[in-house]
Amino acid sequence: MRVRSALLLSLFVATPVCALDGCVLDVDLAQRSLQALRAQARTCGARPWPAAQPLRWQAALGESARRYAVELAALDRLDHVGAQGATLRTRLREVGYVMRVSGENLAGGPETLDEALAQWLASPVHCENLMAADFEEFGLACVAGPGRLQRYWVLQLAAPAGPAASAAPRPVEPR
Repeated sequence: MRVRSALLLSLFVATPVCALDGCVLDVDLAQRSLQALRAQARTCGARPWPAAQPLRWQAALGESARRYAVELAALDRLDHVGAQGATLRTRLREVGYVMRVSGENLAGGPETLDEALAQWLASPVHCENLMAADFEEFGLACVAGPGRLQRYWVLQLAAPAGPAASAAPRPVEPR
């Protein structure tokens, strides 16, 4: 796996690529994947959601996601509240991100981003986070750990503080 990681790193020299303990994350590929996913209207649970604008990579969100993935891997658990009681809002403040709205998707086990996205799309609440029009930026991390889940994915979605770019996300009403 380390040889593959090194090979992938050399192939994407101009692309931000994170390789942490066996997880390889190509930020440009992640952005394209999320853009394609959000470009299509979809149903999350029983609620239809319209297509949403593309998300932009945000380095502070990426750092916050990485830090939290490291913590989750060390603890071998998935929980939106950290070991010291930190919430997503706290984690974002710690990296200097001032948000208007935020959300977080966690996954444990998937080996690839496509598998993590499929897991999130199968969960109505996580799917709604992926499709929420209020979110403008994202940070994503994957960290491998020795525990039962092996890989820990953290996707943080947010919009920076300031004038609201859009109204609260609303599902599409069935016709």
